[in-house]
Parts: sequence; structure tokens; C-alpha cells
Amino acid sequence: VSGNWPAGNIYVVTGDIVIPEGETLTIAEGVMVRFNSGTGMVCNGSLVANGTDEAPVYFTSSNPTPSSGDWTGIELYGENNVISYLDYEFATDGFSGDGTSGSTFDNLTMLGTLSLTANGIYLTNSSNMTFTNNHISVAGEYGISSDDSPNSIVNNNEINGGYSEAALRLLYCDNCEFDGNIITNRPRRGI
Repeated sequence: VSGNWPAGNIYVVTGDIVIPEGETLTIAEGVMVRFNSGTGMVCNGSLVANGTDEAPVYFTSSNPTPSSGDWTGIELYGENNVISYLDYEFATDGFSGDGTSGSTFDNLTMLGTLSLTANGIYLTNSSNMTFTNNHISVAGEYGISSDDSPNSIVNNNEINGGYSEAALRLLYCDNCEFDGNIITNRPRRGI
């Protein structure tokens, strides 16, 4: 799948979505993406979710009575993803992946509806990342984790959870900026 999903539409995902390498799926403000049980999205290309404060993009369950872990989650393997004003709920896991350099997560909201093992964002080999203004409350090991992430910005995030490891974890993060993050609920490590 690639191209544009225009504003005001609801999409029901009945099988796994794959964005091919070198292509982009752009999702406009106000779009709701409802995932059937056991489905998810693998982004070998780029994902651009362009929500707004007034009209966020929704990634949620298609189940009429949703519960934690209804759908699998989003895997990112391409660069320059843009996640802006996205409400993310009822998945088995949050965002995971590798090689997502240049990606931005801004105003992502995950508030306690994911499975009990879910991380918020868990990436590797991803430099020049931006994590700003996100609201993440999950019960897994990490709120935001990104390995090999030099030149990244981690500002003004609210991370809430009794994580077994850390609220914010960025390894090999030369020239990184951390400012204004709020960490609550006593994780084992804050940053």
C-alpha cells in the first residue's frame, strides 16, 4: 500500500499492510485506521501520519468491544517517517523497527490500552530522530527506546509507567538533546 489516504475516511485493515521500500503512505488528518484482529503494518518505505490537534489520526481496533492486543502494531524499516498527532490504541505493541533515521514522532498518544508487554517506541540503528510532545503510558520495558541514535532530539515528552527498564533509553546518543521531559510512576530508570 502506498499513496494518500484522504481526510475524513475510515479504513478497516483486514490483512497485514506492507508499504514497499522506496514508497510512502500518507494518512491525512482525521483518518481512522481500524485493524482487524491479528493484523498490523510493516513499513519498508515511509509512513506519514499527518494528524492535527483538532483532527488526529487514529490507529485502533476494529473490534466493537476493543481490548488490549487486538491488533499487532506498526513496524518501521524505512527512513523519514513522520508521526504527528496520532492516537494509538489496543495494539499488542507500539512502534518497533530498525533503520528509521530522520524520523519524527510528535504528539503521539498511547494511554494504557496496549498489551501488558507493549513498549511505546522501540527502534534500533536510527540517527537524527525527533521525539517531541508525546504522551506515552505503557506497561512494557520502555516508553521510548532507540539504539545507535546520535543527533537526536527528545523534548517535552510525558512518559508514565512502571517500566521494568527505563522510561527513556537512547544508546550511543552523541550530540543528543534532552529537555522538558516528564517521567512519572517510578520506572526503574528515568533516562
